[in-house]
Amino acid sequence: MKWFRNWKFTVPLILFCGILIFGFFIYHKYLPTNHFEQIDIPVLVKPSAASDQPISPSDVQDDLNLLHNKALTEQEDQSQINHSFNVLILGTDARDDELSRTDVIMVAHVDPEKKQVNLISVPRDTRVMIPGVGYTKVNHAHILGESKGGNHAGTESVMQIISDFFGISINYYVKTDFEGFERFINQIDGIDVDLDEAIHVTYSDNRVIGPGPQHLDGESALMLVRERKSLPDGDFGRQKNQALMLKALAKKLLQWDYIKQLPSLISQIKEDVIDTNFKDDDLISLAWMMADIRSDQIEYSSIPGHSDRLMDPLLRMELYYWIPDLAEVKLLSERLFK
Repeated sequence: MKWFRNWKFTVPLILFCGILIFGFFIYHKYLPTNHFEQIDIPVLVKPSAASDQPISPSDVQDDLNLLHNKALTEQEDQSQINHSFNVLILGTDARDDELSRTDVIMVAHVDPEKKQVNLISVPRDTRVMIPGVGYTKVNHAHILGESKGGNHAGTESVMQIISDFFGISINYYVKTDFEGFERFINQIDGIDVDLDEAIHVTYSDNRVIGPGPQHLDGESALMLVRERKSLPDGDFGRQKNQALMLKALAKKLLQWDYIKQLPSLISQIKEDVIDTNFKDDDLISLAWMMADIRSDQIEYSSIPGHSDRLMDPLLRMELYYWIPDLAEVKLLSERLFK
C-alpha cells in the first residue's frame, strides 16, 4: 500500500520532469540564436560578372564596382561571425494562364543574435539592367525567367538581378501567391493587428480599414499588404504594414491552439502559400523571432531615386520608371547588409 502511495506521486513527478526536459529541448532547438548557429546557411546566388554593368545609364561604373566587391565581402564575413542572412521576399500575382508578376519585391537582412531585421523595398518599376534585354523594370525579371524555364526559373532570375543590384549574396527566398495567402489567413480564422491610422483601400471601392485594433480575414489582410497609393509615405508605408502583418501572423501561429498544429500548418504553408528554400525548423524559429521582436528592431528602407518616363527595350514603348540613385544605393547596401 505504501509502495502504491509512493508510486502515485512518482508517476506525476516523472511526467513533469519529462515535460521540462522536452520543453528545454524544444527551446534550445528552435531559439533563433541557437538554431541558425547550428545550421549551414546556404548561398543561393552571388553577384554575377554581369553586375559590373551600371544599374542605370549614368556614368557610375567605379561606384558600382566598389558596391559589389566591398558590400559582398563585408556581408559574407559578417554572416560567418553572427550567422545573419539575406532573404528575398516576393509577392506574385498570376491570373489564369498569365505569367506571374512580382508586385512585391523586398530584401530582409536578418540578424538572429541581435533580433534585428533590416527591410528594404524595391519598387516594381525600378530600372535595372537585365542581361540580354537592357535597362527595363525589375518586375520583368520574373516574367522573363518564367517564360524560359517555369516558375522557379522566374524566382532565380529575380534573385540574380537583386543580388547584382545590391552586390550581396541571397541566402533564402520566400515567394507567396496572393490567393494562397488569403486562403491561409481564412483557415487560421484571421489575424489581429493594431493600425495607427485608417487605411483607404483604393482598388476596392475605397474601403476603409482601421484605425485601432482590427481582426482581419484573408481578403482584408491581402488588401492591407497590397495598398500603397493611399498611404502618405507610399511604398515605405506599405512595407511597414507588410512587416506588421508578418508579426501578427507569427503571433497567431505561436498561440497554444496552433502550436500543436504547427508542423502540419508549416507543411501547408509551404504547399499552398509560399515557395521557399527555408526548412520547416527554420520557419518555426523565424516565427518565434518575429513574434518576439519589437517595432524598433525592424528598420524599413526604400530605394532612393526619382521617377521618369523612358523607352523600354522589352515592350518598345515609353514607360514609367523609378530611377535609382546609385550613390545612395551603395551607402544603403553597405549599412543594411553588413
